[in-house]
Amino acid sequence: MLLLGGGVVFGQGLLADPGATAPAGTVAAAPRPVIAPKTPTGTPASTPARVVPGLAPYVGTWRVHGAELTIKPDGTATERIQLGPCRGISVPVRCTADATLKVDLSPGAPHLLYTGFRYTGDDGATVVPDSLEGLPRVGDGYRVRVFGPGVIELIPLTEHLRQILGSPYRCNASADEYARQRLCNA
Repeated sequence: MLLLGGGVVFGQGLLADPGATAPAGTVAAAPRPVIAPKTPTGTPASTPARVVPGLAPYVGTWRVHGAELTIKPDGTATERIQLGPCRGISVPVRCTADATLKVDLSPGAPHLLYTGFRYTGDDGATVVPDSLEGLPRVGDGYRVRVFGPGVIELIPLTEHLRQILGSPYRCNASADEYARQRLCNA
């Protein structure tokens, strides 16, 4: 189901367009409200978000060893990166970086650009890493392309990211076992 111009589309047929007028000599039926399906608990399910045109092949959760990238239908993305110890020498503190990204479709192929980071320890408290060397920075980004079934490839836009990327592949749940083990180590 997709919402287009106020109407509802199933497959190819438009069911209702509240702004349309009926042709002369016909009587237009009143548009019927679209009701979200009920969940097993009886509460209304959320309606699916509209997907930004051109983004559909990339929407979802993509994994590589130590990181998870989620691209949302609205053109935003989040990434969670397990950094390992990032603070202290005698008592190391393990860190996780939670990054926000935006999707830019204007160059033709999708680009993911980092817009912010938050670092947390195992307890969820904010941590300031001893060094940010070797970590992505705000403004860094990737061009994204479909590599194969269930696999995307991240192509660094900056020299900084080329030096720190690791595996450029991210796999989703539909990737085959070979891709998950050999490309994504997930």
